[in-house]
Amino acid sequence: MDYYYSETLMIDKYPGIHLLQDHIGTNYGVPWDDFGYIITFKVYYVRDIDKIKIGNIKMLSKANENTSLYFKEYGEEIEIKIININGVLSENKLVSIGEDIDYYKKINTLFKSEEIDSLLESLCDAGYFLGNQGEYSEWGGYSGSLMRGSSSAAILKKGYQIALGRYNPKTKFDLNIESLGDSFDPINFKFNMDRKVGKSNICLIIGKNGVGKTHILKRISEVITGVTDGEEHPPYFHKLIVIAHSPFEDFYTENEIFNKLTVKYSRQGSLANKKSLKRKRLHVNEYSYIGFRNQDGIFDPEYPVLKSVESIIKILSYDEENGWWNDKTRFQLLKETLSISIEFDSISTLDNGGEEICINEKTKINSIKENINLKKGLIFKKNGAIIPLSSGQKIYTYMIPAIISELEEESLLILDEPELYLHPELEVGLINMLKNILDETKSFSIIATHSSILTREVERDAVTILRKIEGNTKVFRSSVETYGESIDVIVSEVFDDEYVSKPYQKEIDKYFIRDSSSISEIKGYIGNDALAYALSKSDDDKMSVEDE
Repeated sequence: MDYYYSETLMIDKYPGIHLLQDHIGTNYGVPWDDFGYIITFKVYYVRDIDKIKIGNIKMLSKANENTSLYFKEYGEEIEIKIININGVLSENKLVSIGEDIDYYKKINTLFKSEEIDSLLESLCDAGYFLGNQGEYSEWGGYSGSLMRGSSSAAILKKGYQIALGRYNPKTKFDLNIESLGDSFDPINFKFNMDRKVGKSNICLIIGKNGVGKTHILKRISEVITGVTDGEEHPPYFHKLIVIAHSPFEDFYTENEIFNKLTVKYSRQGSLANKKSLKRKRLHVNEYSYIGFRNQDGIFDPEYPVLKSVESIIKILSYDEENGWWNDKTRFQLLKETLSISIEFDSISTLDNGGEEICINEKTKINSIKENINLKKGLIFKKNGAIIPLSSGQKIYTYMIPAIISELEEESLLILDEPELYLHPELEVGLINMLKNILDETKSFSIIATHSSILTREVERDAVTILRKIEGNTKVFRSSVETYGESIDVIVSEVFDDEYVSKPYQKEIDKYFIRDSSSISEIKGYIGNDALAYALSKSDDDKMSVEDE
C-alpha cells in the first residue's frame, strides 16, 4: 500500500493512505497548534470505488515540531500538494496514535487481519510499537501533545488490540482517588459488571451538603483529563462527561479544562492560546460539560435548549459519516433511550422562518443545519400532537441528547444530583435511561446524589457514604445491601435518617410536656413512625394506649 502526505482533498486517483493536516477542507487557514507541536492529521483511505475518512491521528516527528515539514523535506512530490512518504515512515523517526477509538474500529472493519499489522506498522502506531515507549517518552511533545491525558493512555493500551479485533473491555476494576487533601479519606470506586444481577457500572457518592462531594468530582475531572498528576493507576476512560443542572454548580467547562491544560503543557511560542474557543473544543475532546453554563462559563437558563439542538445536529452528522460501519446509529440510541420515559413518535425543530423540520434517521443534516433555529429547542410529538413536557422531562430532553452526542465507548459520566426537578417516578426513568446508555456504550458513571430511589438501584460496594467527623471527611460503606432494598431501610442506613431529629418528634415532645393525656388522643393524627416514637417517650405512670 502507498502512503501520502497531501494538502488537497483531490486525492481520488492515488489509491492508498493519505495524511492531510486537520485544516484541509475547513474554514480554518492554518493547522492546529497542539501546545507548540503541529501533529494532527486526517487519515483517508482511497480505493478504486471510493475514499473513506478513517479518522484523525496525531503523528509526532522526532526531528520537527511540525511533522508536515518532515514529510516535505524527505518525501517524494509526485504532483503539486501530493507527496509520497513510503520511504520516510520509520518508527525511529515518527510515532502516531489515533485521536479516538473509532479510528481503530474502522481499521478493523476496512482491512483484512493480515493487512492491519502492516498498516499500523507503516503509520508508526504507538500501540503497535508499544515496546518503544521508553524511547518515545524522551521526544519533545510526547507527553504534552501526543499522549496528553487519560484518553491517549486508554488508546495506547487498547487501540492496537481493537484494530485486530482482540480487545475485551475490563468488567471489574477500581478507580482510586487519593490526592483529595489532608482532610479527606482516599476514595475507592468499585465497578463490577460480573455480578449475576445488579451489575454495577454506576457508583454513587452520598453525603450531607458540605462534606466535599463537588470537590471530589472536580478532582476526578482533573485526574482523568490529565490536568493533574499524582494518581498511580487510574483506569483508562476514553472520555469524561460532566452533567450538572443546578444553578449553583461550578464544575469545569471545556474552556476551563483547556486553559488548565494550557498552563501545564504550553511552551513559549505556542499558538494554542490564540486559537478560537470553538477550535480548542474541537481538538481537546476528551472532556465535555453539560449544564446551564455556556462556553464562556456564564449561567444561561436557555443554554441547555440551544445545546439540545446542537446535540441533535452533532448526532446526525456523526451518523452520516459513520453509519456505514456502526450497527446502531446514535440517533437510534437517542430515540430508544428517551422513549423509556417519554412517549413520542417524532422529533422536530424549527427553522429560522418558523417552519417545522422533522428529524429522523434519513435527515441529511448537513443540508439544513445552517437554517435551524437553535434557540427554539426540540419538539416531541405523539400522533401529530405536541407533547407537553414537565420540567423533569424537559431536563431529560436537554441531558440525554447532549450525553449521546458526546459519548464514546468506555467513557465516564459524572452526574451531580441529577434528581433535581424530578418526581420519584422520573427518577426511576432516569436510572433506566442511564443504564441503557451505559450498557450500549460499555461506559460507567459516578453520581453524587441525595436520592434513595437511585441508591436502591446500586449495590452497596458501589455506594460511597461521606460523613464529616471533627472537620475531616470520612468514607463509609452501607452495612446493608442497597440493591433492591426498601426505601425506608436505605433512608435510615445510608442517609442517616435515624440520627436526625425530626420536626414531628419535637412536636410530640412538646405535647408530652404540656399535656399528660394518653397517646390515644393523638394516635389518629400520626403515622406509624411517629406512633413508635411516642410510645418510646411514654411514661407508664401517666399515660396508656387505649383501644378505640
